[in-house]
Amino acid sequence: MSNKLIKLNRSQMEQMREQADFNLQMYDKLTEMEREFRELNEEIRKEFDDFKNTVPLTGPQSDRLHSYCSRKGHQFTKQFFGEDVSQELYSKKYGHLIRGIFTVVKKKYEVSKYTQVRRIEGEQAIAFVENLTLTDLPYNYMRLTDSQTETAEKHGDYNILKKYARPSQIEI
Repeated sequence: MSNKLIKLNRSQMEQMREQADFNLQMYDKLTEMEREFRELNEEIRKEFDDFKNTVPLTGPQSDRLHSYCSRKGHQFTKQFFGEDVSQELYSKKYGHLIRGIFTVVKKKYEVSKYTQVRRIEGEQAIAFVENLTLTDLPYNYMRLTDSQTETAEKHGDYNILKKYARPSQIEI
């Protein structure tokens, strides 16, 4: 072979080596970028999961929880009285008891409004409300308020007054 041909082959081999080195550098860089991308992807996923876990109930979910609280309020009101009472007294006690239900829900889920229950805990909150009993409410909900006592007197709900009113409240 001639010197010219050998020099040409050597030149081609050096170019091939340079290309191979370049390809190795590119491979290393792509591998590093892939690792960084995976780390970033994991970080973004974690941030998204953290965000998702703080989102409060949506409107329909909040309405659904409210509906269960409302049903439970009616159940508790009927259970509290155990007999027919005037509509006005029933409404006042229902409002009082539903506030008690909301108080228990807010305390359980550490929120200032029941609508702030985290979305991921929505079904759990509904199950919690379904399993509540009247005795789970704070003690102050197990009595007649002054307004309820006045309403009972006004409408002649004397059995209720005898059952729940404080002695100083009864004027029969």
